[in-house]
Amino acid sequence: MASGTDMVIARLSADGGSLLAATYLGGSGNDGIAAYNPISTVRQLPQNYGDALRGDILTDAQGNVYVASVSSSVNFPTSAGSFGRTYQGGSCDAVVCKLSPNLNTLLWSGFLGGTAADAAYSVQLDANGNVYVGGGTLSASLPGTATGWQPHNAGSVDGFVARIAADGSAVQRATFLGTSSYDQVFFVQLGSDGGVYLLGQTLGSWPVSPGVYSNAGSRQFIQKLSPDLDKSLLSTVFGSGRATIDISPTAFLVDQCDRVYACGWGGMVNQQAYSYYGNGSPNASNGFTDGLPTTPNAVRTVPDTPGNGSDFYLAQFAPGLAQLSYATYYGDPTPFSEGDHVDGGSSRFDPRGVVYAAACSCSNLNGFPVPPGAYSYSPTNGRADFNFCNNAAFKLNFEPTVAMVGPGQTVCDTSPPIRLSGTPTGGTWTGPGVSGSVATGFIFTPSLALAGNQQLTYSVPGVTSACSASATLTIVVGTRVPASAAALPTLCANASPLPLTTGSPGGGTWAGPGVSSPSPGTYVFTPSTALVGTQTLTYSLAASSSCGSQASQATATVQVLPIANVVVPPDTILCPGSTQAFRLRATPAGGTWSGPGLSANGAVFTPPGIGTFALTYTVNASSACPVALTRRITLLPEPVLAPVLVPAACVPSNVAPLVVHFSQPAAGLPADAVLSWNFGDDSTTVTTGPDVTHTYLRAGTFQPRVKVAFNQNRCGRTLSLPPIKVQDMFIPNIFTPNGDNRNDLFVTRLGGCPPRLQVFSRWGQQVYENAAYQNTWDGTGLAPGLYYYLFTPPDGGTPIKGWVELIR
Repeated sequence: MASGTDMVIARLSADGGSLLAATYLGGSGNDGIAAYNPISTVRQLPQNYGDALRGDILTDAQGNVYVASVSSSVNFPTSAGSFGRTYQGGSCDAVVCKLSPNLNTLLWSGFLGGTAADAAYSVQLDANGNVYVGGGTLSASLPGTATGWQPHNAGSVDGFVARIAADGSAVQRATFLGTSSYDQVFFVQLGSDGGVYLLGQTLGSWPVSPGVYSNAGSRQFIQKLSPDLDKSLLSTVFGSGRATIDISPTAFLVDQCDRVYACGWGGMVNQQAYSYYGNGSPNASNGFTDGLPTTPNAVRTVPDTPGNGSDFYLAQFAPGLAQLSYATYYGDPTPFSEGDHVDGGSSRFDPRGVVYAAACSCSNLNGFPVPPGAYSYSPTNGRADFNFCNNAAFKLNFEPTVAMVGPGQTVCDTSPPIRLSGTPTGGTWTGPGVSGSVATGFIFTPSLALAGNQQLTYSVPGVTSACSASATLTIVVGTRVPASAAALPTLCANASPLPLTTGSPGGGTWAGPGVSSPSPGTYVFTPSTALVGTQTLTYSLAASSSCGSQASQATATVQVLPIANVVVPPDTILCPGSTQAFRLRATPAGGTWSGPGLSANGAVFTPPGIGTFALTYTVNASSACPVALTRRITLLPEPVLAPVLVPAACVPSNVAPLVVHFSQPAAGLPADAVLSWNFGDDSTTVTTGPDVTHTYLRAGTFQPRVKVAFNQNRCGRTLSLPPIKVQDMFIPNIFTPNGDNRNDLFVTRLGGCPPRLQVFSRWGQQVYENAAYQNTWDGTGLAPGLYYYLFTPPDGGTPIKGWVELIR
């Protein structure tokens, strides 16, 4: 930490007596504190007293640490492959990080923000490890909001929530939450269906869903979004209904029954907070805690000073936000006290709905409530100065019907039945050895069959039929019977894991080569080629103090057989029409073949028809496990070789150059077919497609042939096609249109479609034209003499020109 402020993350031992790990986290600017200006007249993110110090920390099942906070450092550490590698601008950006359990590795880290101020206040994980963060922003755009419920910022300060991929590689989804006035999200929670619950503040007109509990016009909101953050599923507001904000949120929970809990504080300190952040800041919209709804069973139903309420406020809502189940004030009831508050930071609910809250109690007053019998380091404030505060803490249980049981017990298998009890009464016990009913009570009866650890469950009906509170009691049943282990079966080296269940009495542990424990109390032996031979496994029972027995062990052996080394030839494909029988071979000799087409002795195979035939070779050896391998032999069908001569667009005159086109039906050819064409004029070509085109350049009679090769060129068939006769081109150099019906027309022999004919006199004057000439020019109207012709093919071929003499 060269300058500014840094975050500090520390891991303590469970008893708080040891510092296990600690690290700084930050860059060269301020980290962990949202940017604000005490004399600023522009809007900024801090709205409540202490908002600049908000942030959140969370651990997963593996002990990895997740942090949601804020940074003004352009060089805040980020990681390769993570989202948001660069600072986006503005006075601060939100930052989200994942660290290893021992805090020595930054697994991933990134900036989350736009071009203005952004901060993250809350972090949660879903069942897939994806990370949800919520906070506030002044930015016009954020990554991932394009498909969000609100893709655009609706006002100068909006809340936001984002979902980050479990590996930190991308912001998958995000959305703004806000109105045209001030709005922020302070807490994120996930419901049993994966829905995203949000707690925040608003000075705008917040939407309220049909059928939910609400206090019209209030400034605290609870919203539920879909997991993809693209739909609003529930929404409400709660509070006094005044135009000012009532409380600054400090804790939020959605429990396993989808009940919603909220905690916060408000009053004089927050109402005057704008003096810390500048007269132009939105903090001037904060008010007192008067008029907040409470329930008849509240700890306190009125604030400390009517009209000047400065207290904590706690509320519980039914699933679906259908009703206010419980709400209370809490704090120093002394009139006109400065008020209980929090200097930034978050408190926690545990999964049962118990809140653990930290507070500042001020003004040299000693009225902060300490329940009778509760531990108290000091029953008084301890400060003689009116303007100073001491720390206070309280724990409040919202849900008194949390199931609880006594400590675990260790008994002998011959002990008398044990009566089971739990609180609150009226619950049900289940588990091995349990009997009884709610009316008569429940007992656990130990026995030799129950030796070991037995998990018993006590369940108490909850607020809904689908949600019950439960607790677990562990009873260890010991025994005086020494350990024994029954024989284990012989296994092949490639066999599935063998559950080890032959130890008696139950509750012991297995050890030895190949032994593992996939789950607590269960053991398996996994054979392998490395364990071929006899393996000795040990079953152990620990000493049971309840029965006065000593620890004992027993052994069992398991024989692991090798796998015979069997080799069969590779799969074979036979050409069409093959009926030749052939001998089957494999190693080692002495095995047996089975399958279709085999001879009586099973050693010779004759194809029984077209298709694929599976032949299995099985080897049974006395010193090894049986092995069966399969060889597949396929007899291919005859290919359908039937190319068709496709006619030209015009009636062919079989005049060179003659273009011919052959089309072979693709459906009749194997997938790997290769066609070799010989057109009979010393020209050949090879294709893999069904069609081919060839041009005969000279006159003659030609015999085309085609050969198809397939099965990797191992099989082939040849077909001869009908001969093709090709004539030379002919254009006369004289014709005599004298009416004797002999040589009266200019008759030519040209290939292809009729060409365009143009005839010119010797002075270059065109005297005749036909766009598609078909031997019809008789020289009408022309004097005898030499004329010059030009034939132009319609397909863009080479023009033909020359002269012809007209004689009458």
